[in-house]
Amino acid sequence: MVGFPTIMLVLNESIVYTRKQGKPLVQTLRILRNLVLPIFVGFIVLTKVIGLDTEQTVIRLIQTSLWVSLIHAALSFVNVLLFVDVGGHTWQAQVPKLLRDLTRFFLILIGTAFVLSLVWKTDLGGLLTALGVSSIVIGLALQDTLGNLFSGIALLFGKPFVIGDWLKFGDTVGKVVEINWRAVHLITRNKEMLIVPNSVLAKEVFYNYRRPQPLHGEPLELGFSYDDPPNKVKQVIRQAALETPGVLSEPKPIIQTSAYGDSSINYYVRLYLKDYERVPDIRDAFMTRVWYAAKRHQLTIPFPIRTLIHEKAPKADSNGIHRVVSELRSLPCFVTTHAEILEQLVTNADFQSFGQDERIIYQGQEDVKLHFLLFGQVQMRVLNSGNHEQEVLTLTQGDFFGATALLSREPSAYSIIALSDVEVMILEIEAIQVIIDSTPQLAREMDEIIEARQKAIQFAQQTYA
Repeated sequence: MVGFPTIMLVLNESIVYTRKQGKPLVQTLRILRNLVLPIFVGFIVLTKVIGLDTEQTVIRLIQTSLWVSLIHAALSFVNVLLFVDVGGHTWQAQVPKLLRDLTRFFLILIGTAFVLSLVWKTDLGGLLTALGVSSIVIGLALQDTLGNLFSGIALLFGKPFVIGDWLKFGDTVGKVVEINWRAVHLITRNKEMLIVPNSVLAKEVFYNYRRPQPLHGEPLELGFSYDDPPNKVKQVIRQAALETPGVLSEPKPIIQTSAYGDSSINYYVRLYLKDYERVPDIRDAFMTRVWYAAKRHQLTIPFPIRTLIHEKAPKADSNGIHRVVSELRSLPCFVTTHAEILEQLVTNADFQSFGQDERIIYQGQEDVKLHFLLFGQVQMRVLNSGNHEQEVLTLTQGDFFGATALLSREPSAYSIIALSDVEVMILEIEAIQVIIDSTPQLAREMDEIIEARQKAIQFAQQTYA
């Protein structure tokens, strides 16, 4: 009368405390409060207070319920103690779920045998004999299920993959998220759940993209025109690969001439990646950079045709020149520049496009030309004493860069990285001389901007050294 309410009060307070703390032990405490303690008190009342014989069927059923509840509570406590809230590098985290399920199943069998022997006075020898005969019938009826079970055990001990690995069998690629007694659960790149029976997977030849090491070589194939020198093409592809985030510089990307196709020379490319999960994003970034790099280096990605007709691109007609001049006049830096000077600049200028995150100018690069930003945004960066890139400022439409290195004939003191897709107009030293001679005001403004940027570069290097 005193102990039961006291223990219930203690359990209630413990459950409230553990739930507030977010601890997993609350599940075990609930089993004790809702099942074990009430059944135990009922058993004591019926046998010690009322005086019922322990050999009666009702008392045996209560005893059986009590032992089942205790086994349930014990398994819950062991699971919380060993496998809940453990670190990713502990031995508990490495134990597969299938092994835990099998261990729990055998412990339940042992507990069941103990209850049958202790409570119901069952002869376990005769029971085992009966089970041995019936197991043949059960095995024939459940041969597919048992096949999955034993295949799962074989996969468990062989460890050809673990949770988190990427597998490919047939045309299917997916990430392993669960391994149980019946099947392996995969999540495909389309975020679809694929359930593969263990018996099917055990017979299948599959690839593991994270074993024996996470390094992955992603193959691609590109085609360029027969007029493009292969060595130049390889150099452009290699530079685009090394500038793509996620592509490793060691091992180096492999670029090889693979075949002479009907309309192009085909190049085999293999990019080495650290994380297979990012393959689609890295492929997309690389293929995008190849297009921009091909445009800048006058390389041709041909259409799949058998007859190639090469024509030299005609010079911009007068209407096209007037359109570009009109666009330049809208920029603040060219408002006061005469139309004739702008037409001369457009006729002799080189127009190029760069993709997001591409490096337009490298710090230390020689033979830098003057760039006017016609569209998009770029960022100026410098290396500090720790050899880390530091942001200096962001340039937008109408700004220029590269003038200092061009005028002084020295390597560039900064790097320029595209923050978005950009278009630039590139001018030679002669064009700058034309601007200076014809528009003194623009020349003075450029001098002031160059001086201000040099101070900003020096400040950035000193501040973050």
